Amino acid sequence: MELPPDMYNVIIGLSILVGAVQCFFGYRIFKIILGLTGFLLGAALGGAIGYSIWPQEVAALAAGLVGGIIGAAVLVALYFFGVFLIGAFLGGVLGQVFFAVAESNPQPAVMLIVAVIVGVVALFFQKFMIIVSTGFGGAWIVVVGIAYFTTGAIDLTNLERMYRSGGSLTYAMLLCWIALGIIGVIVQYKSAPTEVKKARPSSAPDREKHTALPSAGER
Repeated sequence: MELPPDMYNVIIGLSILVGAVQCFFGYRIFKIILGLTGFLLGAALGGAIGYSIWPQEVAALAAGLVGGIIGAAVLVALYFFGVFLIGAFLGGVLGQVFFAVAESNPQPAVMLIVAVIVGVVALFFQKFMIIVSTGFGGAWIVVVGIAYFTTGAIDLTNLERMYRSGGSLTYAMLLCWIALGIIGVIVQYKSAPTEVKKARPSSAPDREKHTALPSAGER
């Protein structure tokens, strides 16, 4: 299934924006990230199906919009599935990085196993894995998307070109991904304690009431 070129570029452009938000604010607005991710996945799938049935851009856009709305609703409603999916995406990225460094074609079975393992780990260590997965996963989306528009050497429908090419482009992308991912994780961890601090004052009045009651009884 294929997408019309214009819609393909729009989805990649939106993916860069969503990836940047996901990289730096993934934990704090995780449900919004799930909605945006579900919308992009649903839009791509729906648009491809619509375009295969009726090869017109109008049909692809309409089907993509419907698929995006459905995808967003599903991921937001199925929260734990969304957590698993975000973790699995990081596993897929790690698999891609491994094969890119090895300059060999990706093995779907290996990548699937790694994705499932990381997805399951994300369910058990949600806070940590949400931050790491959104930080590095979002960074990968940004780096690949920018490379797609700026270098012309990235074909997301044929990733074997990137794995076989090796050279400076591959290693430059990996270094940018690692750097941006680390920055994203640090930013998210810096902002996470703020939520904890905001939750503490709600218990303060209760402690004051408990300490005040005995003194009132003594009088």
